[in-house]
Amino acid sequence: MRASWVTRCVRSSSSVSRGALALALALVLGGAPGCYSLHVARGQLGILLGREPLERAIAREARPEARGKLELVRDVRAFAIERLGLTETGSYTSVYDTGERPIAWNVSASDPDAFAPYTWDFPIVGRMPYIGYFDEGRARDEGARLRRVGLDTIVLGVPAYSTLGWFDDPFFTSMLRYDEATIADIIVHELAHATVFVEGDAEFNETLATFIGNKGAEAFFLARGGEADPALAAAREDARHRALFNGALADLREALWRVYQASGAREEKLRRKAEEVAAWRERFAREVRPRLPEGAYDHVLDGSVELNNAFVLAYQRYHGELDLFEELHRQLGQDLVATINALRRLAEEDDPRAALRERVAQGRAMLALPGPAR
Repeated sequence: MRASWVTRCVRSSSSVSRGALALALALVLGGAPGCYSLHVARGQLGILLGREPLERAIAREARPEARGKLELVRDVRAFAIERLGLTETGSYTSVYDTGERPIAWNVSASDPDAFAPYTWDFPIVGRMPYIGYFDEGRARDEGARLRRVGLDTIVLGVPAYSTLGWFDDPFFTSMLRYDEATIADIIVHELAHATVFVEGDAEFNETLATFIGNKGAEAFFLARGGEADPALAAAREDARHRALFNGALADLREALWRVYQASGAREEKLRRKAEEVAAWRERFAREVRPRLPEGAYDHVLDGSVELNNAFVLAYQRYHGELDLFEELHRQLGQDLVATINALRRLAEEDDPRAALRERVAQGRAMLALPGPAR
């Protein structure tokens, strides 16, 4: 399913297309009233005009914990560029005060009885499985519209996003509530978008950035304080918890996929879907939740986020094939710079996802070859 770009000219989310954002700004300058692009461009221009240099923010910050996190932003950025080889832009050299609110809100949707994402058509980038707003009310209105036509829908706050080097993205103060491991992960994740980006393949881009963000944060803390760095332990613990949740959610996706593939009336499939979701929640609460930190992933139990097809697809977009990236990394000796360079090359292929699978399969085959005769 898709929506015309006539009233939604460009997306804003965790990654923003260069051409699409440039088009939005052009439409603002040309005075295109009533268009979604006007909203996006106004929001982006407000951020550009409201930034403060990072060093100035550090110098005037009186709260020791907040000042330390701003210094962390500076240090992680330098590490990602100088040690990991991520593309240098002016991003994260400034700060934008968002208060306690997310900087944006993403809306995504899906058929309720199939993993078929609703997509929006945009000039230049084509179809994308989500749309972003700088205003929560607009995002909620779009979500309500999609629900009225019978789609599974979610609206989620966005702590950061990347303009892929078109603009110097700031650090948003809403991220100060996160711990060091999470902040470092986000910074590297967003810088990865400016380094490797495949237009039109949101899942490849987001999973790649998730992988580089996770590994890059760990590499930073290891370089900073060695194995004794407490943030390194926190980053690794976070990774273990994510893997545990990913595995549980993959089980739900598989169960729902079997329901959708089975023969029968739509109403019966929706009934069985509700039963599978309820059974999964019960198993999660009993078997998985006790192995996670207090409060972690409670949104899948407390109803604050609807556990539906849109949620499953959105989570998969960031974590769906992490095992492929992990295996490539292992095959390259867990050398993160070598892995990033390999991913740069794979992104230039006509089908980067297929190229990654083939590269991993070739590595498996090479590892399976017998050694030389003695």
